[in-house]
Amino acid sequence: MTSDDKVVELYKRFERLWMNLAEEEDRFKEYGISPTLESLLMVIIRLEHPTTTQLAEEMDISKSAVSQMITKLEDGDFVQKVVDPEDKRVQHLELGPKGKYYAQDLKRYEDYVHSLFAKSLNETEVDQVSQSFEKILQVMKQKN
Repeated sequence: MTSDDKVVELYKRFERLWMNLAEEEDRFKEYGISPTLESLLMVIIRLEHPTTTQLAEEMDISKSAVSQMITKLEDGDFVQKVVDPEDKRVQHLELGPKGKYYAQDLKRYEDYVHSLFAKSLNETEVDQVSQSFEKILQVMKQKN
């Protein structure tokens, strides 16, 4: 088998893995938000009570773009703004009712993926796969 054949086989396996994970991800479609809003919501969940400025920096987009997206998430009850008790000029975001449900679904999904990796790979293999993913991400960054 040539190197090119091996890359084709690797891609096919990746595609099968991706398709199986996509079936698990389908539950997120019920929330009815765009992939961009989903990305922002995930960052809000991970940063825990971020400001608009923090989100803009994290996502490398303008504060006005983040503000527009936050408005959509607020309208859908995914997030709400809360005034910082120590500095009334600052507003933080926290999860609204739908955002909390989304976070629970996200946690279940991440636990599922984590368990797949943990059951399938030993520590050395995890390191190897992680290094391989990092190399691919570096190549992708160079193209942008």
